Amino acid sequence: MNRQLAAAAGVALAAVSLNGGAVAADLPLKAPPKAVEFNPFWAETEYLAWSVTGDKLPALVTTAPVGTPLGVAGVLGQPTTTVLFGNSSVNNDWRSGGRITAGYWFDPQRSRGIEASFFGLETIGTGFAADSGAYPILTRPFTNVLTGLPDALIAGFPGVSTGSVDASETSRLLGAGALYRQDLNIQGLGMWSGQRISALIGYRYLRASDTLWITDTSTSLAFGTFTPTDNFKAASNFHGLDLGLAGDWRNGPWSLEWRGKVALGAVFNTADVSGSTISTVAAVTTTVPGGFLALASNSGHFSQTKFAVVPELSLKAGYQIAPAWRLTVGYDVLYWTGVQRAGGLIDTTVNPSLVPPGPPAGPTRPLPVMNTTNLLAQGFSFGVRYNY
Repeated sequence: MNRQLAAAAGVALAAVSLNGGAVAADLPLKAPPKAVEFNPFWAETEYLAWSVTGDKLPALVTTAPVGTPLGVAGVLGQPTTTVLFGNSSVNNDWRSGGRITAGYWFDPQRSRGIEASFFGLETIGTGFAADSGAYPILTRPFTNVLTGLPDALIAGFPGVSTGSVDASETSRLLGAGALYRQDLNIQGLGMWSGQRISALIGYRYLRASDTLWITDTSTSLAFGTFTPTDNFKAASNFHGLDLGLAGDWRNGPWSLEWRGKVALGAVFNTADVSGSTISTVAAVTTTVPGGFLALASNSGHFSQTKFAVVPELSLKAGYQIAPAWRLTVGYDVLYWTGVQRAGGLIDTTVNPSLVPPGPPAGPTRPLPVMNTTNLLAQGFSFGVRYNY
């Protein structure tokens, strides 16, 4: 009897063991934790709202009250003279633009990487127009090289001629660059203990350009109609070595990035000056080279190469809205030395004998000039960054 009970118990235990094994075998195996995928590529697109230093123009159009003597009408330095266009900076308003940046990390720790960027601001323009209907006295001021004194070319004067003056200047700024980034393993202190600091080295390119034209038309019964036009085009292209430091601090979804750089290199400045005069006398129309401030003495293509420095600072805050997406807002300041602007091409000292249609005689003025200046660009950025 005891043997039978033992046998039965053994069979039961074997059955339980077999059933337990079957149940265990039927259970799904738990998958190991999935490794975080390393995404080396990233890209950012930004809207820019920047202001740029305007082009400083000399006084180009003047007027005076009716009754002012012809000999002093519109002449600079006279108490009756008012400057209508020039003697100020143009194209210094805020303008829109865009910037695209893309990068690649060489390691999962994101300690080494490269990036490339391009930005461009919209072309901005300033226009001017006036005629004898609004300003019976309309003049273009200059310094007379024959007398050494301020003088003025008459476009409109009561009883002498009627006239008009039109002018416009457009300006543009863009740039690009490429950088290598290396983590310096320097950790911030205190509340910035999560900050990473990196060294930057790369290439920087910038281009600024201005195009200025000014034309006036003067019509009189005695002499006919004369329309001189002056064109001044200036461009600056910078190529340089970019060096700097960058910091990156993270706290949950928030981030703060700063960057300081300085580019050292050469700026290649070019200038194109041209002029022409259309005259209609006794129903015969002719066109000859030379306007008023752009004559044979200073017309042509000119170039100049200078050493230039371009420091740049930027600060950017970000907030992660999704695993791969981050919104950013920042502020940038860029300073560029040795830039050629259109206003720096104008020589306002003129020999009236060289102005068409008179036969040329006397001193050669205006002369070719390339007076450079410094450019400051600064403003806000609003962007979105995506990690692939």
